[in-house]
Amino acid sequence: MDLFSVSNRAFDAPAPTREPLAPVEAGQVAPAAAPPGPVPATGFRPPRPGPRARNPMTGLETVIGNDERQRVPDAGADPWKRICQLDLIGPRGIFKGTGWLAGPATVVTAGHCVHYPMFFGGWADRIVVAAGRTGDSFPFGRVEAAHFSTLNVWVGGQAADHDIAAIHLSEPLGDRTGVFPIRQLADADLVGRMVNVSGYPTDKELAKTQYHHANRIMAVTPRRLFYDIDTVSGQSGAPVWAQDAPDSPPVCVGIHAYGVPGTPADLHITANSAPRFDDAVLTILRDWVRADCDRLGLSAPTI
Repeated sequence: MDLFSVSNRAFDAPAPTREPLAPVEAGQVAPAAAPPGPVPATGFRPPRPGPRARNPMTGLETVIGNDERQRVPDAGADPWKRICQLDLIGPRGIFKGTGWLAGPATVVTAGHCVHYPMFFGGWADRIVVAAGRTGDSFPFGRVEAAHFSTLNVWVGGQAADHDIAAIHLSEPLGDRTGVFPIRQLADADLVGRMVNVSGYPTDKELAKTQYHHANRIMAVTPRRLFYDIDTVSGQSGAPVWAQDAPDSPPVCVGIHAYGVPGTPADLHITANSAPRFDDAVLTILRDWVRADCDRLGLSAPTI
């Protein structure tokens, strides 16, 4: 199966060359002291004794058992500021999603956040990106975008394993927030690893504030990760990231997209899931980041 990028429109003209802003180093935090909040999970952890039962009050996006998500009180700090609240605007209204900076001018999200017949009748008209939003605080402002890309197999058939997209920005937002490195990890390096998901759920504060939960990866397939992490609508597109230690940089290993109904029955687990990165997907992600940097006259990061 050939994978290739498809976009909603071409850019009208090359943007002028501009000097990049000073990049934010991995691990750098906002200067203001933040109130206590969640701490990203690290390393590997053995499974809990027995599965968590699915909460019957949730729908396609799933809280598994008791809701264990924690509010992020200051999303302007690291690594939360690399995560963006998305207003997805189309002819049928405004929907909510989450994305994350993979490059200076590239926000990665789920494919159904940019192209979905049920939401938009096709492509979204425009998307407003707010990195590090907490309530009505926008520490990095809001950036409106109208150029998006996803994969041919998502547009052609909503292939869950390839529910992946990019939002192309007109300014280097990622130079101010920092970006997530992206890694392709082997199955043995994933199963049992603690991973983090943080995004903007619609059932909490009208999707204006980040909520985080961390737990282990329960199972993998060649193109998906399955984990025991609570999510709700609005968190689609959130980064699934790992850290080896508290002072290690966050490394993105997948893109959250589905609740329990998206988990194959033959896995015999109760889990939410994310498309993971293989060689073909990594190539396309890198091409998206590189093209956005070339368009703005920026140096492309190594991802």
